[in-house]
Amino acid sequence: MKLIFSTDSFKVGNRSYEGFPILLHDNMQTFMEGLNFSIYYCIKRGRVGKSSWVTYGRDLYDFFAFVDANELDWRNITSRIDSHILSVYRDAALKDFQLAESTVNRRLGLLVKFYKYAMQHGWVSALPYEIEEIRVNQPKGFLAHADKSGGVKASPDVLLKKRKTKIKALNTEQVGMLLNAVKGKQDKLMIRLCLATGIRKEELLTIPKSYVVNPQRFSARNHNFVVILSPRDMKTKGSHERSIHIPRALMEDLWQFVIHERSVLSQKASQEYPSLFLNNLGRPFSVESNALNKKLKKLGLPFSVAPHMLRHTFATHTLRALMERKDLKINPLMYVRDRLGHSSISNTEKYLHFIDDVSDGVLNNYQEEIDLIIEGLTDV
Repeated sequence: MKLIFSTDSFKVGNRSYEGFPILLHDNMQTFMEGLNFSIYYCIKRGRVGKSSWVTYGRDLYDFFAFVDANELDWRNITSRIDSHILSVYRDAALKDFQLAESTVNRRLGLLVKFYKYAMQHGWVSALPYEIEEIRVNQPKGFLAHADKSGGVKASPDVLLKKRKTKIKALNTEQVGMLLNAVKGKQDKLMIRLCLATGIRKEELLTIPKSYVVNPQRFSARNHNFVVILSPRDMKTKGSHERSIHIPRALMEDLWQFVIHERSVLSQKASQEYPSLFLNNLGRPFSVESNALNKKLKKLGLPFSVAPHMLRHTFATHTLRALMERKDLKINPLMYVRDRLGHSSISNTEKYLHFIDDVSDGVLNNYQEEIDLIIEGLTDV
């Protein structure tokens, strides 16, 4: 089994879909069942953004390559061995490949959908899993009134039990250590933008230069600048549009960076690129680049730091600061939800349980930037 990604010559309904995942058998023939499912799941449904195609393509490839390598038959669910095909794959992924439980569950969830689709199209005569009822924790507080589950949920029996994972965020002292440790102008601005807005890594790497404005052209009363992240200009999760608020001090530094350091970087390339941040060759970073992760690891800090942890840090500190203000006319959860681009407020509620862990009373530049954002919201 091989995984390739299409050129713009791949079309569905006369529309080109470049970068679409396609599985091939070893004889280079297209795995048609996999392609038909991928078109349904990633294109027809309208719920999957292009940025997720690579993930789903690799998830399907990993399973079917495992099936081929172990001479299993994904169709023959009625046989004694192959009826447990998802369970066998799950255990191998955990023990042999040492994948994270969340990764394994994500892949299993996709495969459950694949087999359901296969059943509907007559490719299999049975499913390699059964549906069982499991007990789930019912929400407390803000969404308790909306829960109608009774604490019971139907779930495929091959899925792993979900464990509560503690959010990893930095306290203000650690944020100060991080900002002091980062020396490069561009690197520090990238970190600050993540900490001040909760922007995702793929958004950070593709945000356009055109979003940066000269703060001097605006009133000094503008403590923060509303920036609309549009999927027409950059990568956004699910190709959804949302707004972030950039503090004035950070916008000023970004403007100076565009004028000076970035203009030098851009001259190294043969053409001008729209991305705000550029690599050492003057080109945009790949959305799959691990350059930022590696730089954070090389700082040698006494605690671990990853790009997504900066997003958690923004959410936790901002929610805490908003909840401490009594003069706001906005709902703190709603505000943080909209800045993060969460589809459900229940995803934002998880930060409520982590607020006490970052309440260390240490004030630094990061907290001051949060204060600037909040000051701009007092009249909302």
